[in-house]
Order: sequence, then C-alpha cells, then structure tokens
Amino acid sequence: MSRDPGHHRPAGGPAGRRAPAPSPRSSPAVRLAEAALAASGGAVLGGALGLLGGAAAAIALGCAAGLNGALGGWRRAYDWRAGRGWLAFAADSTWGLAGTTLGVLLHLANLALPGAAYRHDLSRRRNRHWFDGGARLRRGFVLTLGNVVSGAPPGGRPGDEETRRAIERHEDLHIWQNRAFGPLYPAGYAAWCALGVVVGLATWVARGGRPRLARLIETAAYYDNPFEFWAYRRDGRWETNHADPVLKWRRPGSRRQQAGP
Repeated sequence: MSRDPGHHRPAGGPAGRRAPAPSPRSSPAVRLAEAALAASGGAVLGGALGLLGGAAAAIALGCAAGLNGALGGWRRAYDWRAGRGWLAFAADSTWGLAGTTLGVLLHLANLALPGAAYRHDLSRRRNRHWFDGGARLRRGFVLTLGNVVSGAPPGGRPGDEETRRAIERHEDLHIWQNRAFGPLYPAGYAAWCALGVVVGLATWVARGGRPRLARLIETAAYYDNPFEFWAYRRDGRWETNHADPVLKWRRPGSRRQQAGP
C-alpha cells in the first residue's frame, strides 16, 4: 500500500483525466484458451499444495489458484515469454497463494465497483492487475493485495506520470514481497500493524498527548512497517512521506545530520 502524493488535488473534469487505454484486440478464442490453460495449471499447483492439509484444503486452494489463473489468462497478465512470468505464476499459485486469494477477492470486488477502471496497458504481460480507482482501505492510498493493485490515481495532470512510476515501483515491490515471503508477508504485515497501534498509543501517552494519536499510530503501524519502509525507499519517497518524525525510521546518516556537529 502506498500514499498517492497528489490525492489532495481537486478532481478535474473529463479533460483533466486520462481515460484507461482500451484492451488490445485479441481473438476471444485465444484469450479463452489462455484462461483455461492458466486456470488448469493454477488449480493443479494450488491443489497439490492443499493436499498437505487434506482433501478439503486441496479443493479450496485449487479453486483459489485456478480462479487466479483464469483471471490472469483472460487478462493476459502473465508474461509467458520470460522466466519471471513463469516464476510469478508459480509463486502466485503456491507459496504466495494466501495473498493471491485476497487479490482475487479484490479483483472481483472491483468488477462490481463503477469507479474501478482496469488498466490493460499497465497489466498486460506485467505479471499483475492494475486498477485506477476501485477498492482501497483509506482515501489517498493505493491498495495492493496479492498481484492486484487497486485505487491508483488516474493520470492526465502535469507530474502524474512521475507519480505513477513511483507508485508502480512501490506496489510492484509489494507484489513480489508476497511472492517471496508467502504467508509470512500478510501475517507479518498485520502483526506489525497491531504492534504499531500499541507503540503509537504508548508514545502518545508518554509525550503527554502530542503529537496527534492518529498520526503516531499511522507512523508506527504503517510507515515504519519494514515492508513499507522497503517500498518507500525503493520508490524514492521515504524522506518526503507524511510519517511523524517522532517515530519515523531514520538512517544513521540522517540522524547525524539532524544532530549537527
């Protein structure tokens, strides 16, 4: 998840918003074949993993991985020409399946939301699904679950392209964090958020109610989350984000500069 730096700007009219690029033309039969093959492959991988927990787990995980494969195949999301695409598909269907399942639910939810626009140009063969608008946990923040990015800001204003690239670098890392860390990623992220609430509250009490409690909790639970710290460092926005300096992680060099000679 990342903050949209331009979320505070007033919404523009039709001329100020860039319409999502239409889906490149492709034979429905070709897309259906890719969807069927990817669904079958995903179901086999997920089902094989689920066998470790019994028949019920095999069916559940097979269905989740199969649905992800169907969506990815129909949308032509996976880059089958590169090893990275095969690795992404295998990880999404097995080790990263917990996050992938959340991503599938997010994808389906966005299909029902009128404000969600699927970006074929930012999804096709990019090993991800990208939505401008759509479901998100908080206004002004982009949400990524599994391989689905939701709530991204539409383009069309000066500087939006640079902002989008920063968001891409941030959210792409979250997608690959899920693939690399598997179930440890959503579990670890949630555990850190819970700990951050405690740290933020304790700091607020210790400092006599300053700064604002909500900002301290946001900093400790969200910005200082190691997965978010990593992503903000990658997109180049760590030093300029909205974390409160009382709890914000600082590099040793930054601390020395603040301390002075």
